[in-house]
Amino acid sequence: MERLKQALKKLHEAKPEELDKVKKEVRKYFRDTNPTELALAEQELIQEGVSRNELKRLCDVHLDVMKEELHAKAKRIRLPASHPISILKDEHKIIKRNLKRLKHILEKLSIVNSFEKARQQVNTLKELSHFFLETEKHHQREEEALFPRLEEHGITEPPQIFKEDHAEFKAKKKSLNEIAMAQQEKDFKEFLEGITPLIEFLTKNLEEHIYKEDNILYPMALEVLEKEEWKEVRKKFDAIGYCCFAPEDIK
Repeated sequence: MERLKQALKKLHEAKPEELDKVKKEVRKYFRDTNPTELALAEQELIQEGVSRNELKRLCDVHLDVMKEELHAKAKRIRLPASHPISILKDEHKIIKRNLKRLKHILEKLSIVNSFEKARQQVNTLKELSHFFLETEKHHQREEEALFPRLEEHGITEPPQIFKEDHAEFKAKKKSLNEIAMAQQEKDFKEFLEGITPLIEFLTKNLEEHIYKEDNILYPMALEVLEKEEWKEVRKKFDAIGYCCFAPEDIK
């Protein structure tokens, strides 16, 4: 653990021009690290004074170092379709498909100059903005069913970081939906200027957030939660409800 923390600190303290060199130096410390060890090392750094914002930046750096190893380990996980983690990951696939659609819509809107010419794209944008509001149930299930279990096992900081991300995404999704639904009250240029930074933020940051959940958060949860706990997590999932589809076993 101490070596891992020192490697994280090295990345944290590296100057931009030194970063590539430091990444190569510390890669060996991450090669056999599992997601739980990484989370606990990060947690200790926060307790020692590293801010959550700085840790988020650092997370992007060490994720780049560990990307291949983490992705390979996550791909080896085999779970039944009814497992809470399978449900979350299947929802992620649907969310990512709609992020691509959202990006494509913005590209199309950027080359027209009136609502008349963009009618179809605006209607699709309304549909997508509503979809992304509905995905709040996905985050709600993580925060109310999964995160408390992790915290009971002493994993406290990663859930807090993901909650902060969720709150930021919620605000952006709400703003996007409001602009999409009230587009007739604006001229087209104002409409485009309003939606562009929101869509660019969501398509970049939500995709990265999903990657971190699939390859770090969920494998970590599978390492620390007991079999019986997953049954309780699933009960809570069913009570909250689903956003993108109903799991096969309750259709």
